[in-house]
Amino acid sequence: MHKIKLLFSLLCVFLFLTQACVDTYSVSIEGSKKYLIVEGTITNVSDQRQIVKIFETDDQSDFVSTEFSKTIFSIDNEAIPLENIMVEVYENESIVYQMIEKAPGVYEMPSGFFAEVGNTYQLKFTTTDGLKYESSVEEMLPVAEITNFEVKYNEEGITKPRLYNLKIPTHDYYLDFDDPAEEVNFYSWSWTDYEVQNICHTCQQGRFFTKEELGTATGECVTDDALHPNNIYDYYCQGFCWELFEGEDIQIFSDVFTNGQSQKGKLVAQVPAFQSNSCLVTIQQKSLTAGAFRYLKLIEDQSIKSGSLADTPPAPIRSNVVNINQKEELVLGYFSASAVKEVRHMLNREGITGIRKDNLFSILNNRDPVPETDGDFRFPIPLAPCVASETRTPVAPRNWQFGI
Repeated sequence: MHKIKLLFSLLCVFLFLTQACVDTYSVSIEGSKKYLIVEGTITNVSDQRQIVKIFETDDQSDFVSTEFSKTIFSIDNEAIPLENIMVEVYENESIVYQMIEKAPGVYEMPSGFFAEVGNTYQLKFTTTDGLKYESSVEEMLPVAEITNFEVKYNEEGITKPRLYNLKIPTHDYYLDFDDPAEEVNFYSWSWTDYEVQNICHTCQQGRFFTKEELGTATGECVTDDALHPNNIYDYYCQGFCWELFEGEDIQIFSDVFTNGQSQKGKLVAQVPAFQSNSCLVTIQQKSLTAGAFRYLKLIEDQSIKSGSLADTPPAPIRSNVVNINQKEELVLGYFSASAVKEVRHMLNREGITGIRKDNLFSILNNRDPVPETDGDFRFPIPLAPCVASETRTPVAPRNWQFGI
């Protein structure tokens, strides 16, 4: 009888969640109007950057995914960063952290910040026009431990539209975890793949000169009119360099109908086998609040349903961030807090047929590298530094194992 009552209660919670919290809004996107995009997740991973991105669309918009909110997209594939604004995160509605702008529109928590399960977090910011925005108060809920994982090579793989629609084999990751009983839990999964990169700079109708030669911060290409306008030279990295790839699919789960049951073999990542070099794959299992789960579920539903003539155009999904003086303003994206359990796995691809060593540059650019050759012009050919960015790092990621 107790189990029946529990199942009934969970069903009621599920039905409530499907009728409340975040809703789609049927709004007309006007070509002359801009929309704010806010995206960020606070976690309890101490060495992970805690960032919030604050951008806005230009005045030409369409209902397509973006790297920020996956709900709206500028026709020219660009979003405008909101720079030099005051961004704060409130912990337990009392402790205030000032975020630091590390790149245009990208704000980072202070060094050493570490979020904790059970605490609440709220984003607040003020634009240069004096407009004030704040998110809902998000509690960091606990997340189940990962009890086991399995990796299987998938020769069929996936097709990557961003990579010239190439069909790429994958390594598929399956997780086991024990879902806690007596409570409703929401999960999401994300992954990052650290791949060795050997080419760090490309020059068209030019040659690369180091910072010592030019007196610049990182070195740069210098145009050479003697070269053909379409001439390309690629330059090897000065030291170790890693390219970062993140999963693009939405992976979420609710335990409404499986509460307290052990989950076995949950497929959470399909990591492309770009090259035969070893790589480091990190899998994160995250807790979600009911609101964050609903937001991602609505996006997932739109992405599944879109594409047919019978489908209605997807409507932008309202954020949990509001303009406190103009609550009717449509803001996009979501600010959340998630506890994380991690798997960091050094993946050895030795013996996998059909993929080449040091092939990352070739598969990303659909061509083999063209290094500048030694000649009368100069010797030796310089090496280019690995410049840190959102997708590249010269620092060995945690748990990287050399020699594997």
